[in-house]
Amino acid sequence: MSINHLRVCLEDILHFMQPHWEFVNCHMVSYLTERHWKRYVPVELQNEVPDVDSAQKCIEEVFWKSTLNEEGSGKFAEFKRLLDQCESLHLDKLNGVLTPMSSLSTELVLIDDVKQNLTINEFMSAKKRHEVELTATLVDRLIHRVQAQNCNADVFIVDAGDGKGYLSSRLALQYGHQVLGVDFQASNTENAMERNRKLQRAWNGLVNRAELHQQGLTPKRRKKKLEANIKAPLLSPRKSNERQEALYKTADAFITPDMNLAHLLQKQFTKASEKSLICLTGLHTCGNLGPTCLKLFHEQPQCRLLCNIGCCYHLLQEAFAQPEYLENETIPAFQTSIGFPMSQFLNEKRTTLGRNARMLATQSFERVCNERSTINISLFYRALLEVLICENASELKQQVQVGKIRKFQNFNEYIELCSKKISSIDPKLHWTCDTVDRVQKKFSKDEHYMHLFYLLRMAFAQVLEGLIMLDRLLFLRELGYGKSYLVSIFDAVISPRHFGIIAMKSADSGPT
Repeated sequence: MSINHLRVCLEDILHFMQPHWEFVNCHMVSYLTERHWKRYVPVELQNEVPDVDSAQKCIEEVFWKSTLNEEGSGKFAEFKRLLDQCESLHLDKLNGVLTPMSSLSTELVLIDDVKQNLTINEFMSAKKRHEVELTATLVDRLIHRVQAQNCNADVFIVDAGDGKGYLSSRLALQYGHQVLGVDFQASNTENAMERNRKLQRAWNGLVNRAELHQQGLTPKRRKKKLEANIKAPLLSPRKSNERQEALYKTADAFITPDMNLAHLLQKQFTKASEKSLICLTGLHTCGNLGPTCLKLFHEQPQCRLLCNIGCCYHLLQEAFAQPEYLENETIPAFQTSIGFPMSQFLNEKRTTLGRNARMLATQSFERVCNERSTINISLFYRALLEVLICENASELKQQVQVGKIRKFQNFNEYIELCSKKISSIDPKLHWTCDTVDRVQKKFSKDEHYMHLFYLLRMAFAQVLEGLIMLDRLLFLRELGYGKSYLVSIFDAVISPRHFGIIAMKSADSGPT
């Protein structure tokens, strides 16, 4: 895949998005007050759903694909055409953009150690376990490749945005790697170490049970000894069990592109030096941390391997966007570099996404369609609340923050809970039951159209995510990293943020 091919793909996405930027950046809160349906949905699509019944059938046929006839009813052709256009720009539909894991293994000569691929239930959700197991296995295989190219030299792992240490502890305990988990918040690193201590004590038992499961045997319940005639060999990491505590360490630091990873490692590991090889990884690095890792990989010669899976695109700092309001200003205050765009190609075009578009890029269209999820009723209620706010205090339009409202049975209860939270802002933000009932009745049919609008807008999510990920890959290719890849690592329904950036440097520490 050439640089020119990546640029063509990005150009195709930008061309398609040109008339839709205002649509993907609109506020769902203002759906009713600013008449989003009339304003943003093309007339030809509006004509296909003239009533509530047709809107519901459109959802079922176009998005849920529930029509028994494979060719569908023949209706909603314009909706289907727009969805097909979006789908044609998904990363898995753009020719040659994604590198299949099988192709990656072949090109990089990665060895799959089947013995290591165990499902170990280690105090985490099924989603997180899915992500950790696949990422840890991939990183281990990539490190084997780096070691093979460098006379089996030690490779230290730096896990950026370590959080609770899920990935780091797995890499240390199961694969015997020396890992430094780096996180901005001291509370996270403290909790990660405590979790690792507990996990270490239970590790042999967890592995034993996993190996029995792999053999088709049913292990005894926990806290009971295994029968003597069942011999389940423990998984043997490359480091002895007595040294496990020294394999995983943590550091409190805000990661920047100019951070010296070698110095950071030397403070924690006695065997680390200026020449130590480094694998920089991160499982769901939030916002700017993903782009920062790519820049850090380029800036540090000893950083030979990168495996980064990003998330939280709404927290990215854009170069050409207007200043944005963020609820948590702590992290942006520390950010020293731009998160989008990264590539010279999109920088020259002064490409801008917008916060709502970036927020949309984090949504899972696959999961919503797979689960046939309906719109969260609180989203519609919030739009109704905005109508009430604009009637009483128009100067507060799009200014009132209500946060999450829980445990309500209907719109009246929702409004009552909201009033308690926002009454101090303006005394006019209080409504009688008659007023609330009037507004609810007036817009009773709009809930169905808002659901359809929500799904139609969400269809752009993967297109926007593709723009962000291709920008990152092109950034590496422009710098000369031929061995840089965009891969789909997880099941998209289980883990919506499933794309990873992998890059390797040659033995002479330069671009390949």
